[in-house]
Amino acid sequence: MRAATSPCRSFALCTLLTLPLLAQERLPDDRRQGAEAVTVEMCEQWLGTLASPEFEGRGTGQPGYRMAADYVAERFRELGLEARGDDATYFQHVPWSDSKIDEGKTCVEFRSPRGDSLRIPAQRLGGTASSALAASGPVLLLVAALPTVAPTETANAPTIPGLADVDATGKVVVVYLRSGEDRRAAAMARFAILQGLQGKKPAAVLFAQRDDVRGPLRGRQGAQRRTNPAAAGIARAPLDVTLGGADLTALLQLAGQDAAVLDGLVLATPIPLEAQLTVAIEEAAAPAMNVFAVLPGSDPQLRDQYVVVGSHLDHLGKRGDRLFPGADDDGSGTTGVLAVATMLVKNGGRPARSILFVCFSGEERGLIGSGWFADHCPVPLSSIVAELQMDMIGRDEEENAEGNKDEKAEDNRNSLHLVGTQKLAPELHAICLAANARAGFDLEYDEERMFGRSDHANFAQKGVPVAFFFTGLHRDYHQPSDTPDKIHYEKLLRVARYVYDIAFTLAQQPGRPQIDPGLWRTYRGKRGGEPAAPMKPASERPASEKPVSETPADAPQPADRGSR
Repeated sequence: MRAATSPCRSFALCTLLTLPLLAQERLPDDRRQGAEAVTVEMCEQWLGTLASPEFEGRGTGQPGYRMAADYVAERFRELGLEARGDDATYFQHVPWSDSKIDEGKTCVEFRSPRGDSLRIPAQRLGGTASSALAASGPVLLLVAALPTVAPTETANAPTIPGLADVDATGKVVVVYLRSGEDRRAAAMARFAILQGLQGKKPAAVLFAQRDDVRGPLRGRQGAQRRTNPAAAGIARAPLDVTLGGADLTALLQLAGQDAAVLDGLVLATPIPLEAQLTVAIEEAAAPAMNVFAVLPGSDPQLRDQYVVVGSHLDHLGKRGDRLFPGADDDGSGTTGVLAVATMLVKNGGRPARSILFVCFSGEERGLIGSGWFADHCPVPLSSIVAELQMDMIGRDEEENAEGNKDEKAEDNRNSLHLVGTQKLAPELHAICLAANARAGFDLEYDEERMFGRSDHANFAQKGVPVAFFFTGLHRDYHQPSDTPDKIHYEKLLRVARYVYDIAFTLAQQPGRPQIDPGLWRTYRGKRGGEPAAPMKPASERPASEKPVSETPADAPQPADRGSR
């Protein structure tokens, strides 16, 4: 239910609406009707649904993501957009696996020489497991204090004194880290211990804590190996299992050990127990589809060229009992895609080129969905005129966990970051500036550090001109507090109209943005290769410019990974 509008909000609403209405009146006649077709209320409805508790944060591979994908596909169907996905749907399925723990067959059991035993089921174990395991051996208890970690130390794991001398071969190692308030130090210590034990061939490594654990033991989700080597490495991460609370107390009693052993100075203590660990896994496919649709162009000569308008549909999903709604990240961008699609469909005349709308999966897991899309593009990459990406377009930039010190939201009401347009194709940058003469944003170019953090980056790698529209980070970024009530819907709609105007120009003008060879060579470096988009002709280049093919002899040439 929509909250009542306060007098202050009413004044702000009127003030903010003045700019889009005036800008809308200045739009060319061929696109003005479409701009009027979408309202703030429509944006509130779309985003309110996408970021609702029912959709559970839209985590890739989770049930909430499937609901979100179905919701966007239904909006595309209502608009009459063409479905060109798998089996004539709006989906391009990205291989994604879901490892589920078989709780009935998963447990750890400790047994004493007397025959007494302690069985801890999956429901009382915390952590994650990505593969099945059956391991057994004598128990070795490791007790370590949290190391001191300097605030600037990020790359190197701390050294655990004495760990190099520990004999863990064939043993089930139970690791207890003395409690501390520094979560970062604890995480780095766990990593250091796992790293230090890696070459010692333990049968298994378990962690223990005095507090009760949050069970049950969970499986992992992630891209299947053939999609992304880095993601596959995450999916094959080592076992991470923790026991604690009353089970740790019972374990020490079974071994005849006093709890004081956890406060001692001895690093490694063999205890008279045998352990058997069984982890049973069920593998299943999980929902990770890109959702896309096409509005065909009106010109028979140009309709096989495409302007791509994109966002990422996923967010962080549910993590234990915490839900991350992702209203701004990137419910706002997906709302922007729906808005631009509606504007183009409802406009009186279609542009010459086709428009491809796409909402990607797996952005939060390493730009995986857009990487799959670019590698298995449903249209030839050379036919893509530009990719326009909206990611976090519903808030005002402010000081946040990553920095932006002293930035205040109230000072950024009219600001918009334009990222990447000066990296490859100056003509696209010029088109964005011309459209902003109508939109009236205070454009900023100080967030190029964000270039590699959204889905446009995978298109740029292929040599497709890109523009990334971003209103900036804020205190609710990647927090459960990123909720729909904090979105500035009027600003979101202004950004969508701005992108609509740019997309219409790109789809209607006779020519298309060309890649500047000097910028391409700078961007690609020794990787070389030819861009998917056309290169500026030699006759239009400065005499000092070398042909882009003159890359170093040792530069690897990427394989053709276009439309398949």
